[in-house]
Amino acid sequence: MGLEAFLSERRLLLGPWQAFERDVARLFMASGFSDVRIVGGSGDHGADVLAVHNGKLWVVQCKHTTTSPPPKEAIAEVVEAGRAYGASRLVVATSRMPSGEAFQYERTRNERLGLHIEVANPRVLLNLMAKCPEYPPGRRTLRDYQEDASTRLREALLDTGHGLVVLATGLGKTLVMSELVADLLRDQLIPEGRVLVLAHTRELVNQLHRAFWIQLPKWVPTHQLMDGETPVYWDGITFATVQSVRAQVESLPSFGLVLVDEAHHIGADVFRETLATLRPRMVGGVTATPWRGDGYDIEQLLGPALVQLGIADGLRRGFLSDVDYRLLADNVDWHFVQEASRNRYSLSQLNRRLIISTRDDEAARVVRTVFDEEKRRGGIVFSPSIEHANAFAGALRAVGLRAEALSSDDRPRDRELMLARFRAGEVHVIATVDLFNEGVDLPDVDLVVFMRVTHSRRIFVQQLGRGLRTSPGKDRVVVLDFVSDLRRIAEVIELDRAVRGDDVERLGLGGRLVSFSDVSAGGFLREWMLDQASLFLRPDDPSIDLPRFEFPDPALGGGPQ
Repeated sequence: MGLEAFLSERRLLLGPWQAFERDVARLFMASGFSDVRIVGGSGDHGADVLAVHNGKLWVVQCKHTTTSPPPKEAIAEVVEAGRAYGASRLVVATSRMPSGEAFQYERTRNERLGLHIEVANPRVLLNLMAKCPEYPPGRRTLRDYQEDASTRLREALLDTGHGLVVLATGLGKTLVMSELVADLLRDQLIPEGRVLVLAHTRELVNQLHRAFWIQLPKWVPTHQLMDGETPVYWDGITFATVQSVRAQVESLPSFGLVLVDEAHHIGADVFRETLATLRPRMVGGVTATPWRGDGYDIEQLLGPALVQLGIADGLRRGFLSDVDYRLLADNVDWHFVQEASRNRYSLSQLNRRLIISTRDDEAARVVRTVFDEEKRRGGIVFSPSIEHANAFAGALRAVGLRAEALSSDDRPRDRELMLARFRAGEVHVIATVDLFNEGVDLPDVDLVVFMRVTHSRRIFVQQLGRGLRTSPGKDRVVVLDFVSDLRRIAEVIELDRAVRGDDVERLGLGGRLVSFSDVSAGGFLREWMLDQASLFLRPDDPSIDLPRFEFPDPALGGGPQ
């Protein structure tokens, strides 16, 4: 189209440095590299970008300077990173020509030691940018329903100014959004050529931003507004948390299109107030779970869903992974537990406020057995609290699994490193609370473990969805639901999330042993989803209705056996 590329002289001159770092990563992806990751931050060993090409790992140190040449420290940093990651190629990417003698001396000194360090200066970067095809080699072809969703959303936005698409987790919501934006920008149908993509967490923003790249032509620049970073120009697509936009809304330019990811959050005051101030000509949203616990109807802002494709449809058409759902009923007498607890918890509080080590140890052994016998690659455990996630990760390590706990208490950088280790197979299982409910793309997860009560239909679908994505070599997702009473699944009320800092009691059961009975429901969950879990049902009081099955009741009297 004759437009400038995303990595242009303007970016080199103006930055900011975070955008330069991302654009270098996008350049590698657009050039056909695989597994491109941004790893800059505390603990990165001097690396900013990692990328793989022809089986060789490239490590890149990015240096954006506005007036001065790159510092000589960049050489030492990339050398350290190369050693730490075992890289085959070392690259320093710079926004200014390296003219200082100190920089050249450091490079030459390392050359004598046998370390070849490549410098991607502005001339090299712009030349690589010019050679890139218009679209990345990995650009995906839309499935028929994705093409239909993108087309319908486009027509609705242009005709009415609003639109909503409902697609179950794993069916390509981000793909639909990115293709829609690329088409509208290509046809110059977005006023001012500026798009704002909103999400409610920084993790979602980061993932959305990078996921868009694979579908975008190279003449669409992208930016971020959050964590102290503000774009220096706005044409193209800006990804932002709604909180960051709200804080600066009066000083922002106008956007012709605003898209909201996980649009069920749009009923929150911060979203409604922000949109009311921005007043975009077009506003659209996508979600997998259109229900809100507060009863707000998102159709008030976005209109009726244009496309509605749920878990049941995805299973029927083979776009989601098959589910092997196993209910494991224990023999714990919960009335005995209630009596033994010094806090005299109600039965509805036990799952959130109590840790029974004996029960968790036995559950950990079951998880290990299934992981080995079913040849699982990666698992996620959903715990009732952060304390439980930490304790259960320890129980899993005790039976030989490489397990870690991950929570909102961890720094974003540490979470990214943990997820990278998990994707690489260095960690078998991650225990968490609600951290993976939305926005985390982990297609290789083939084991999901529920250790918490999940009465919210939205949360249940989101957490189950972590294992529904398909990937090469994945036969199905095995779900282990350690339940003691099936009524917890059928209740219509949502349990409050565990309150951080609440007293957590560890109850010892002495010599009493806990055992689990695998009363595998076989294909019942698949049949239930095919029959009951259509995502376009919008009941006034969302709940999960499961068929009644005959399962052994907890042992009466005398407690665990």
